[in-house]
Amino acid sequence: MKQVFETQKLYYGFPVFFLGYKDEKWGYNLTTSSSSYTLGHMLVIGLFSGSNACRQIQKHGSFSLNLPLESHMLEIEQCGFNSGRDKFDLTNLTYQQGLTLDVPLLDDCPLVLECQVEEVVEFEQYTNFVARIVHRHVDEKFVVDGKFQSQSFNPIFYMGDGKERIYRYLEEERSDKMGSILKAARKNQRKSR
Repeated sequence: MKQVFETQKLYYGFPVFFLGYKDEKWGYNLTTSSSSYTLGHMLVIGLFSGSNACRQIQKHGSFSLNLPLESHMLEIEQCGFNSGRDKFDLTNLTYQQGLTLDVPLLDDCPLVLECQVEEVVEFEQYTNFVARIVHRHVDEKFVVDGKFQSQSFNPIFYMGDGKERIYRYLEEERSDKMGSILKAARKNQRKSR
């Protein structure tokens, strides 16, 4: 039986990423986030409206979404818990400038999206950025014969509620190809007739 669960927050599993942006004080900067989704060439991210990242992205109209590996856990927390600081200086992470946009693309992140803001939508104390993905940069070890090797990519997931939040890791060597479960069920159904 389900119950109503009263909580301020409920994160049911979102990939952790570094948000890279042009910063008028530091040149370029970073923050850690997990609020995003993509559809086709569209990417939506959400930020606290009072944050430096939110102000800078609104001002400059572009950002990069950089997906780190588990080896970057210290940098993930440094960028998430040190507001208003030069996070590149703090973490020693390195970057290249975007191909099209004036944003930092993190060298150590195997998947990076270069994004142009198309629309800004405010909701309570949060700002949502609807952006166009201008370029997808993927480490060559995750691309074989022109296909992304999803089963080899292990992003970090952010989960929890208003009382406790955790990081989850994809370490299990199991993956199912989309549609394979339905295909197997149909095959079993035909056999049972």
